[in-house]
Amino acid sequence: MAGRGRARGLSILSAFALITVLVVILAATGGSRAESGAVSLTPEERAWLNAHPVIKLAPDPDLKPIEYFDENGVYRGAAADHIHTLEKKLGIRITIVHLQNWDEVMDAFKRHEVDLLGAVEATEDRGRYMLFTDPLVVVPGGIFSAREFGKPLAIKDLQGLKVAVVSNYMAHDYLRNAYPQISLDVVPDVSTGLAKASLGMVDVYVENMANATFYLQEAGITNLRLVGKTDFMYRWGIGVRKDWPMMRQILNKGLAALSEEEKAALIGRWIHVKAPPWRPSWAFVAGVLASVAGVLLVAAVLINLTLKSKVSARTAELQRELAERQRLEQELTRLNEQLEERVRERTAELERQVTDRRRAEEALQQLTAGLEQRVRSRTAELEASNRELESFTFAVSHDLRAPVRHISGYAEILNEELEAREYHYAGGYLARIMVSCRRMQEMIDSLLALSQISRKELQCKQVDLSAIARQIMAEMREAEPHRRVDAAIADGVAATGDPALLRSVIENLLHNAWKYTGRKEVAHIEFGVDTSGGEPVYYVRDDGAGFDAAYAGKLFTPFQRLHTDAEFAGTGVGLATVQRIIHRHGGRVWAFSEPGRGACFFFTLNTESA
Repeated sequence: MAGRGRARGLSILSAFALITVLVVILAATGGSRAESGAVSLTPEERAWLNAHPVIKLAPDPDLKPIEYFDENGVYRGAAADHIHTLEKKLGIRITIVHLQNWDEVMDAFKRHEVDLLGAVEATEDRGRYMLFTDPLVVVPGGIFSAREFGKPLAIKDLQGLKVAVVSNYMAHDYLRNAYPQISLDVVPDVSTGLAKASLGMVDVYVENMANATFYLQEAGITNLRLVGKTDFMYRWGIGVRKDWPMMRQILNKGLAALSEEEKAALIGRWIHVKAPPWRPSWAFVAGVLASVAGVLLVAAVLINLTLKSKVSARTAELQRELAERQRLEQELTRLNEQLEERVRERTAELERQVTDRRRAEEALQQLTAGLEQRVRSRTAELEASNRELESFTFAVSHDLRAPVRHISGYAEILNEELEAREYHYAGGYLARIMVSCRRMQEMIDSLLALSQISRKELQCKQVDLSAIARQIMAEMREAEPHRRVDAAIADGVAATGDPALLRSVIENLLHNAWKYTGRKEVAHIEFGVDTSGGEPVYYVRDDGAGFDAAYAGKLFTPFQRLHTDAEFAGTGVGLATVQRIIHRHGGRVWAFSEPGRGACFFFTLNTESA
């Protein structure tokens, strides 16, 4: 019985609220007397519309019955009907954008991703970034609660209570600015606010009467009552971008052109109200009172008969209230568990911060150790450079001495024969002198090139090694077109380093492969990269003469050759040049071979540590 009494009270309240809405709506729209039909726009207004062919409007997706999207995603409600009517009257097309909730709508509007809002109340905060058209609908605000307060509440009476409001709705903006001392519980939508008020999770919920009564009836909530009214009205107009005053002017012109009948049809389709109350005569009232007295007499008799049923119903209601209290206690327990979880998370975060600081200190220590290691590495490099310099000095003094001895010896013999006037072997001696001179020139040029590598500053950039290898192979084929060489150059091989120096590495290795396969009828040369071990390892492989691996340690020493000039020409500086360039790039170079089975030279690059 108590539940049915509250339901009847809610129905009366809903009727009262809707009648109030109609009165306010009629008061707000009573001044308009424009006739229906198309609106005549000025040339300036038409030019502005032509310059803005795309106009986007984002409605509140769940503001029934003012505006919302139905289950098929169709824009509906009183505001939607106004928008469609304005499109016809003004001859414009407005694109509807479907967003998830009102917060997303406001964020998109502030970023100018949408241009219009379908139904929005004018507030001081919004006025800083938004223009408002004349109102479409005007509705009073209400205060709803499941509690008894003993008197009608006003906004000023809400201090000390927990008040639910929808995020970024008018009640939220108004109470936050005008009554900062009121404790607000901001919810995402109307349904959540009504549910919290119904379950006692908040004391009151502030909302306009049209939305609140619509959702109450739709959700079947029967324990909420109107316990007061707000001191402000909900005046829904169309929200317009701040930088589009011409758009507001055009929309206001369209609204002014709506007739009384059109306005009533647009609003009445969504906000259904009953006819004004009938005023009975005194005779009718007396008859009704007599009938009521008779009914009360019969009811008094029936009360005794139904007392047991009422007690049972009250017991069931108390059990429901007990179950609700237990549910609320469970909710409180859940919230406490969430709070404890947040405390644990914060503790874990602090522990992570301590761990991060410890790691930073360890990283600093590692950096210091790394710097010390780099100093030791640089010292080792200097010592290696000194050893190279000693080796270089020895090579110059030893290897350049041989062609000089040849030149000196043959010149002395030639001089003796010239004095004895014996010219039979003079031509051969001169030829050998010239060969020795050329060889010494080659050795001097190689030594100069080798010495310049250490002095040249690296200019590192991305280098296409495949393209360099193809170009060098093409040059060698052009120089010796009679050679039959099957060259396999891998595609997309690239590295970071000095382009000129890396070209010298590829050139020396490919020239060696070309030279030492010269006695093959069909030679095979391959260039590529192996990334299976994580670090790129570049290689040049051939099937030429090869060398004894026991002497591999001499490969990269200047002027140390594993083949005679009679077998293969050369100065013995090319591989020393390759090694020095690779070391400049922080890499390694090594080789594997067997006599008569070819050779494979490998190298790595690490310009970060170079």
